[in-house]
Amino acid sequence: MPTIDDLIARAEITDVIQKLARGTDRLDRELMASCYHPDGFDDHNSFRGSGDEFADWVCAVLPHFAATTHFIALPHIRLDGDSANVDTYCVAHHVSRPGEDGTATDMVMGLRYIDRFERRSGEWKIAKRVCAFDWNYTVPFDPAATFQWEADFTLGARDRTDPSYFGAGRL
Repeated sequence: MPTIDDLIARAEITDVIQKLARGTDRLDRELMASCYHPDGFDDHNSFRGSGDEFADWVCAVLPHFAATTHFIALPHIRLDGDSANVDTYCVAHHVSRPGEDGTATDMVMGLRYIDRFERRSGEWKIAKRVCAFDWNYTVPFDPAATFQWEADFTLGARDRTDPSYFGAGRL
């Protein structure tokens, strides 16, 4: 039977995983970097380095996409004192900007984040992350043939102008 401390640890770890996905999709460098311990390490295959360097890398390579969305499953967490091994499934969409011919693509990836979390000074953060890719495909589409937003629709943004940064006062 899990203890209250176990449940709190699981909630705190899950929150870090969700914050990192949110920071990635909003291109929020500070939010992404805050998910790693100062000596934390990220291995995304085409990138390997610290959490700060990972946040810089994401902000350099993802803006060429019109949007990204990382759907995060509930993590599988195995607690061991002040450390935890965590596997999290993710389906990530990477929507391109329209090309010269007017078409765009959605590159869809199935992947897993394999993390070692550590609780230091009472805070759970990533000590090491390895991104394991399981599958991918790319779907072309014509953005002009998709649903067009009305002028008064609330639209997301890939920065701090996104409505979610305005907090509950906006709702």
